[in-house]
Amino acid sequence: MLFKKLAFLALLTAAATAQVPKGKAFDHIFIVFLENTTILTRIPVSYYFALPQKDYDLAISDPALRSLFSSGVVLNNYHGVAHPSQPNYFAAIAGDYFGYKDDSSHNLDTSYKTIVDLLEAKGLTWRTYQENMPSVCYTGSSSKSLYYRKHNPFISFDLISKNAARCKNVVPSTQLQTDLQAGYLPNYSFYTPNIKNDGHDTTVAYASKWFSGFLAPLLSNPTFNNNTLIVLTFDEADDYTDKTNHVLGLLLGDAVKNIKNTVDSTYYTQYSLISTVTSNWGLGNLGRNDINKPLSNVFSFVAALTGYQNVVVTNPPPLN
Repeated sequence: MLFKKLAFLALLTAAATAQVPKGKAFDHIFIVFLENTTILTRIPVSYYFALPQKDYDLAISDPALRSLFSSGVVLNNYHGVAHPSQPNYFAAIAGDYFGYKDDSSHNLDTSYKTIVDLLEAKGLTWRTYQENMPSVCYTGSSSKSLYYRKHNPFISFDLISKNAARCKNVVPSTQLQTDLQAGYLPNYSFYTPNIKNDGHDTTVAYASKWFSGFLAPLLSNPTFNNNTLIVLTFDEADDYTDKTNHVLGLLLGDAVKNIKNTVDSTYYTQYSLISTVTSNWGLGNLGRNDINKPLSNVFSFVAALTGYQNVVVTNPPPLN
């Protein structure tokens, strides 16, 4: 009996002292998606060909976003991978959109793994914060015309939604402040603003103003900004005639403090969000487009620290 107790205590001690893998470039990543948007709200499809500016041009010239450039790294060669919105969210966590080219609700069975599987296998923590989602693990398609499931990719995968322990990490965004007050920030966070704050039903100016106000207190919070990489990007280009699906990306947080006020012109896509995370922590891969070069280039400062060899892309593939 004494031997069993000692063995049990030894196991507890080993579990308590087990070290989560140290990131080579960052210890936390916080991803925020804004939405494809135009100068006008709800612009008719017939006007797409007459737009005076494309999404990237609107974003790169927005005063609120530009005010952040000196504090981070501008990704001026970043790309969505499909249309409409939802496939890009699937791609960002699963390395593929599996042929789904719509915003309808889908339930992908347990054969479909995501970044969550890779993170948990190495003992890393994760959470998705969803603005105006009415409850933890909510599976409805929308709520109060602010939350939309199509912008919450995690809930579409059965390995998450049908796993009670995992689904507790699909939470309303109010949980973020609760977590920070408790001194906790997951290694991997995916934050989805509501349909207004993300610019979908408003404008780039509205979304950028929201993001600036949202970001400021986080950057001054030592629990949050603790070797943290913040990734801000857009899901897709609103202009479906843009075959490159060109959008703006921006890296912020103290993880890039030594390279702030720079521009990274490496070719990236939504799949780079997975390859960057897996490269940083040595997580392996999902075996999908997260290892499909040139679509899976790793953010340059991470590639430099992990030995990942990016591909120079001179003839970008169509991503429309």
